[in-house]
Amino acid sequence: MESGVQFRNRRGKWLRGMIHRPTALSRRVPGVVFLHGFTGDRMESHWIFIKCARALAQAGIAALRFDFYGSGESEGEFREATLQGEIADARDAVEFFQRQRGIDPERVGLCGLSLGGCVGACIARRVRAKALVLWSAVAHPAVLRALALERARPLPNAPGAVEYDAREVSARFLANAAIIEPLKSMGRFRRPTLIIHAGKDESVPVSQAEDFFQAAATHIKEKLVIPGADHTFTSLAWEREVIARTVEWFRLHL
Repeated sequence: MESGVQFRNRRGKWLRGMIHRPTALSRRVPGVVFLHGFTGDRMESHWIFIKCARALAQAGIAALRFDFYGSGESEGEFREATLQGEIADARDAVEFFQRQRGIDPERVGLCGLSLGGCVGACIARRVRAKALVLWSAVAHPAVLRALALERARPLPNAPGAVEYDAREVSARFLANAAIIEPLKSMGRFRRPTLIIHAGKDESVPVSQAEDFFQAAATHIKEKLVIPGADHTFTSLAWEREVIARTVEWFRLHL
């Protein structure tokens, strides 16, 4: 069962998403909140979030996919977004999901891709996540500025801002991202953590997966590097492996 939802973040803005539920709801079930990447949305590349959410539902696990403020169908403009705002949105999404019919609020996990993985690492302990999965996650958000300047072009009418992927990225987003420290947050999270990274990631070096693995405080942790894969696992074989390992991790640990 899939149903569109909307909820307000702590700034009173509407965030929109989709909840996937197992067909049989005779009892409360565990759930997973998906966190999309920089300039992404709740479907993500080649609809990998949709496919994984449906696979989770088939395994008896509910899921929430949502768009951060300024992304997808949520309110706001991307130029207004900040990483701190996305972290706050993610906490609001988890709290909303925990209140939904049929969801066990004590058994909610997080799955984040790229910058969404950074967000997931930052909030996992604060929202008492039962388990965490990171896909090609950003361990050092300070490098976003260098990456944006390398791949983007300046906007003459917005000092310090750049155009990236047909979006305006504000100087505030780039500057404030540098003060976020997901590795420190990982050092305080003691629940099962699975780190999956692309072997030929063109955006986030594979070394950042090892940084997360070493920082994770939990004794139940695994790291998987998919040989040859690009940042978003753009092949049927890579995608199948990522989804299968993710579903199995949450099935075991939620």
